[in-house]
Amino acid sequence: MRLRMGVDTGGTFTDCVVIDEAGVAHTFKELSTPKDPSIGLYNVINKAAEAFGQSLQDFLGELDFFAHGTTVATNTLLTGTGAKTGLICTKGFRDTIEMRRAHKDNIWDLFLAVPEPLVPRYLRIGVQERIDYSGKVIVPLDEADVRAACAVFKSEGVEAVAVATLFSFLNPEHEQRIRDIVREELPGVFLSISSDVLPQIREYERASTTAANAYVGPKLTVYLSNLERKLRNDGLRRAFYVTASNGGVMTAETAIRHASATLLSGPAAGAVGAMYFAELLGNRNLILMDMGGTSFDVTLINDANVTLSTEGEIAGYRVAKPMIDINTVGAGGGSIGWLDKGGMLKVGPASAGSDPGPACYRLGGTEPTVTDVNLLLGYLNSGFFLGGEMEVDVQAAETAVKTRIADPLGMTMTDACAGIFSIINQNMADATKVVSVERGHDPREYALISAGGACSIHACKIAEEIGSSTVIVPKAASVFCALGMLESDIRLDSVRSYAGQIPGLDLVNFNVAIVEAEEVALAELLQEGVEKERAKLLRFADIRYAGQHHEVTVEIPHECEIDAGHVGEIADAFHRAHERLYTYSTPETPLEIMNFRITAVGSVDKADISADRDDTPDLGAAIKGERKVYFESAGDFVNTVVYDRTKLGPGNVIPAPAIIEERITTVVVHPGWSARVDGFGNVIMEEGR
Repeated sequence: MRLRMGVDTGGTFTDCVVIDEAGVAHTFKELSTPKDPSIGLYNVINKAAEAFGQSLQDFLGELDFFAHGTTVATNTLLTGTGAKTGLICTKGFRDTIEMRRAHKDNIWDLFLAVPEPLVPRYLRIGVQERIDYSGKVIVPLDEADVRAACAVFKSEGVEAVAVATLFSFLNPEHEQRIRDIVREELPGVFLSISSDVLPQIREYERASTTAANAYVGPKLTVYLSNLERKLRNDGLRRAFYVTASNGGVMTAETAIRHASATLLSGPAAGAVGAMYFAELLGNRNLILMDMGGTSFDVTLINDANVTLSTEGEIAGYRVAKPMIDINTVGAGGGSIGWLDKGGMLKVGPASAGSDPGPACYRLGGTEPTVTDVNLLLGYLNSGFFLGGEMEVDVQAAETAVKTRIADPLGMTMTDACAGIFSIINQNMADATKVVSVERGHDPREYALISAGGACSIHACKIAEEIGSSTVIVPKAASVFCALGMLESDIRLDSVRSYAGQIPGLDLVNFNVAIVEAEEVALAELLQEGVEKERAKLLRFADIRYAGQHHEVTVEIPHECEIDAGHVGEIADAFHRAHERLYTYSTPETPLEIMNFRITAVGSVDKADISADRDDTPDLGAAIKGERKVYFESAGDFVNTVVYDRTKLGPGNVIPAPAIIEERITTVVVHPGWSARVDGFGNVIMEEGR
């Protein structure tokens, strides 16, 4: 039996999906282990092997494909626990990463503070060298300066070195020589050079991305190297892939070299899963909402495609790697309810995570969380948490809410819980508007996909707030990101700066530059183990109106030589994209090409999700009983029918209000909504039907 497996390590739970030869998806869940994420990963893999009646050795040996989404790089950046990093740059430019873009990100916030640079000033060392705007060496590299910098780094115990010199994206000669010297002087140190990490124009973005790559690289290296070695020893024969921020996967070795490309590892896979669902369900306009234990991630799927951005920031640090446009806020099951100095009730962004976790977990947590509130309002079944595998303590949840929220505010327990529930819903609705309304899309024209273990409790209320009338709860909603990994192709992005104008583009030079870049990209893709017939190269260009500050990325024709006709098509595509993003275009204005991008895609066999059974089972047989559940529209607890999702099938229609339970997901059908089960076992909730 050949199997495909995806494992996603989240802040609270580690999720696993295994798809067998028949296309049946098997889902598993275990608590994450933040101190060593590989423990949680192995716990869930062992659970999967046991479910298949196999030893770990035999189970891993059966895997045709194994992809892993990891939060190691993300958490390292968010918590400031990365490597002690040094930066070598052109003399006189060591403050680039501190000056940033020299303007405030939010001019209305008088108290806005930027994060401390990843590299402290005393470890940012300039060396004598200079390359000009054309790539010509005008000041040779002073190798003695480089060796002196290495001596400082050695004395300070530096663990990683970033190198970012001026115009290295046009001529990497000096950076490559600096790399060789650092390897001689500091063997074993993690090393990132900007001409490898991000060879494109704009000094701050290039330096910031390279510094971030160096900062998170050592921890990711230790984690992935040790994990892959252990997996090999335990029977894994096929390649071990890591999901990247661009929605693709890459080998662990490539992920180590491009550590900053894994900063949205898990959420990006969820977006890929949403694109797969868009095609599967014939609904090409979707908004994916993924609520886990720590965060709420939301992505817009327009015409079955996601938007890739190179303007991303993680924890305030610019990372200019291509990444799926995902808006992430601190809103999850572990989000903590608290009172500010003025006595105002707030929820998040701080989270109890999995350690110590919500108060009801009885793992040491004492703060009231969204999970505690969902338990007290009746949405969660205290006797069926993780299918009964995990005991939860209702009394501990009550104590946390009473002592921290209800008593200080002079509120009833019910009102305190309802307040937390309402605030977290509003926080998530606001996050959803960022990728829809603020991007010029009307959410009323989109269906919502509710993913993550906690999201389907809140999904109807979020939909009501933004105006959407349809919510889709996938059969594997709680492990959706892990499922998305099984639909991800191998994907490597590369960028090269190119100065060109439209009209007046030098087509001969432009085509030569593209072909050279494609040859390099294809060679790197083949090194990932991709067969040549499965390889595809896509082309994109970063274009702006002449003199404009920001550019727009548009796809350009591929698998052909760019001719004059194609140039007109490219210009038209840019004007349309600019109109959509900024509500205007000026076709009479000349265009500037800033960069072109090559995306090398190696297609992998996709998981074939089978349709559910074709009979309509008796709805009454799925009823587990009733319990009192609080609903805002009623202002009180209401006797509510509880259904067993495993006994529901295509054609079943569930009237509201209702609770639909399965082992790792709870779906709440709020008053004013109805639910039905489609042919793939997905629950479709619709307002007013």
